[in-house]
Amino acid sequence: MNLLLQSLRPFDLRLIAPHLQQTRFGAGEVLLSPRMKVAGVIFPETFLVSFRDHQRVEVGLVGREGMLGWPLLLGSDHSPLTGIVTLEGGTALTLSADRLFEACRVSLSLNQALLRFVDNFMAQMACTIGSNAAHPVERRVARWLLMLHDRSAENSLALTHDHLGDALHVRRATITDCLHILEGDGLLRCKRGHILIEDRAGLEQAAGAAYGTVEAQYASAIGPFGKTNRVSAKASTAVRIPE
Repeated sequence: MNLLLQSLRPFDLRLIAPHLQQTRFGAGEVLLSPRMKVAGVIFPETFLVSFRDHQRVEVGLVGREGMLGWPLLLGSDHSPLTGIVTLEGGTALTLSADRLFEACRVSLSLNQALLRFVDNFMAQMACTIGSNAAHPVERRVARWLLMLHDRSAENSLALTHDHLGDALHVRRATITDCLHILEGDGLLRCKRGHILIEDRAGLEQAAGAAYGTVEAQYASAIGPFGKTNRVSAKASTAVRIPE
């Protein structure tokens, strides 16, 4: 289930649905990089993609709320960032560049809808950069856990201290200290290789202003997303792919 696809107008979805192919990707698989030509767009269903800059600092996350390959919409066939399947593998719906261009030529509203996500992802990157520069590590950890939780079907995240440290460019020992504080406050519980979110509202309070703005923007411009009480949810229909 990809929320961006489900937010499309029925006419726009009908233009591309017959050409969407369900594909499985493995954890650690590189889907985009500055050295790779972008062959099409990818709409994740059940996995997350970590976007990293040339210094391997994580600058953004995309899951079932979005897409990869958006440089095609901006007239480029190369990505400035590296996109890697993170935590666990899963499925996505893929669409070739030719089919994307053909559909966007027919429907301006499709092109605009996809660009609204690109705008939201740019806002997420800006928020990440600002948070890294201005917020204490504990607040950044809380924000990143909330972002992962939003894009996960479960309350348990398959996440190690090392992975979180790499994502935030922070020493593992510092991450461990922050998680101990959050765990002591009853917001989460750490098990080997997993972090269980136990008090979502409390974690949002710990994140403060670092979390919520981008999510609210997505809800306003595209549709319901995430598990926060700040963003209301509504039922949606599944995207049907021809067999």
